[in-house]
Amino acid sequence: MSEPSQEASAGPVGGLTGRAIGGMVWTLTGTAVQAAVQLVALMALGRLLTPAEFGLMGAATVVVAASQIVSQIGVGPAIVQRRELTPAHVRVAVTLSCTLGLLLGVLVYAGAPWIAGFYRMPELVPVLRGIAFLFPLDGLNTVGKSLLVRDLRFRLFVVLDVGSFILGYAAVAVVLAWMGYGVWALVFASLAQEALRTLAMYFATMHPVRPSASVRAARDLLSFGFGHSVAQIGTLAAQEGDNMVVGRWLGPAALGVYDRAYTLMVMPANIFGKIVNRVLFPVMSLVQDERARLAAGYERALAVVALISLPVSAFLWIVAPEFIPVLLGPQWAAVVLPFRLFTLSLLFRMSCRISDAATKAAGVVYSRALLQGLFAGLVVAGAVFGQRWGVGGVAVAVSVAMGVNWLAMAELGRRVTGLTWPRFALAHVPGVLFALLIFAVTTVVVGAARSLALGSVLTLAAAGLALAGVVVAVVRSHSELFLGRHGRWAFHRGVELVQGISRRFVGPRAAEPTA
Repeated sequence: MSEPSQEASAGPVGGLTGRAIGGMVWTLTGTAVQAAVQLVALMALGRLLTPAEFGLMGAATVVVAASQIVSQIGVGPAIVQRRELTPAHVRVAVTLSCTLGLLLGVLVYAGAPWIAGFYRMPELVPVLRGIAFLFPLDGLNTVGKSLLVRDLRFRLFVVLDVGSFILGYAAVAVVLAWMGYGVWALVFASLAQEALRTLAMYFATMHPVRPSASVRAARDLLSFGFGHSVAQIGTLAAQEGDNMVVGRWLGPAALGVYDRAYTLMVMPANIFGKIVNRVLFPVMSLVQDERARLAAGYERALAVVALISLPVSAFLWIVAPEFIPVLLGPQWAAVVLPFRLFTLSLLFRMSCRISDAATKAAGVVYSRALLQGLFAGLVVAGAVFGQRWGVGGVAVAVSVAMGVNWLAMAELGRRVTGLTWPRFALAHVPGVLFALLIFAVTTVVVGAARSLALGSVLTLAAAGLALAGVVVAVVRSHSELFLGRHGRWAFHRGVELVQGISRRFVGPRAAEPTA
């Protein structure tokens, strides 16, 4: 089994806050780079592929996500969460994830006609059979990426993950789409990304791959991992159930529109989700028995999430009519309505990641699984009802379901951490005030730009400058009101960390000449 690197060489508690912030910065940097590349790729692919082609890949993605959860049966998170991990645990994890990954690949390949029949998309059959080769690769990669997270080797994880996305997915997808491969550009890009990531993370950890049938080690992993997988299946059904409804009842073109709106909305949440899963979950797991520290970290994370998500939602709601055509092209104007509706639920999705990390760290996986199952039922039922009014109706129903799930997960997070409802509510107040300020200023600026007919690009530029001006003004003179103590703490720690990184690269000032 791999040994922790110098990135994780400190004791389990000493310097934990600094290591957590360092991991967040590295993860945020990597995901920001990946998001920027993804936006550029989306701009290119939106002009090279049709909504129907995106819809086919969106339908296949539902199958991929479901099969990946089953193939891993929670062994990855179990590796991260366990206090003591032996080589036997690692070998059993490799055996389980690889075996199930191979079996699921065969099942998806053979069952492609049935799945396509459910969607009423016969052209989906070859796409699913191509995607089936992802599962064995992902099964092999489960242990490698989990060991990197467990050892808090965030820097290396980010480099390998982002590098495989840029070289494997973005570059391959755009080139093949330009060459006219259609939906197969997305299929081959997904395979290339997973192959690169699997090889890179294996060589980074060099963990044992010899099979093992140790019943005791399997029981140790599955006691946590099975509950985690059940919860993940519920989460997946909630995330993809609406896509299944849209694809089956409204068709591939509508699914392509809905999928683009959903993807753009969840991009900030996914960026934050990576930070939570890679940093907060392992860090919270280290202090799972110290309830006061867990509650303090939970409260602070909730406050920071509100400060990020609510202003972003307010800004995107206003600029959506300009943002979507500039990003995807004028033929995607139908995305504006569902995208706007989804922005209202950004806080719910991001904040649930915090509650999820706290409950996983405390080992409360079965209560979490029950809530995710109820959430999935709400999403599917709401989507079936809302599809009568098209993709906008589905977006409204799913956003309401997200709000209900947010409150339920908050209650579970409070129980495992001991955070009171008044403290929970107060943590969100600065974010609400900041969002109202952003909404008011952006509305005035964008309204003026539209009245002058400046065009989408200049209107977005004006809105961005106004947003930057508001942020600078708040940080300089009104941070106590609009950031609160948690936001100010996060800002100052972030500044300190950036200064430390710059000193590392620039070096200390040249020493003055000695006499």
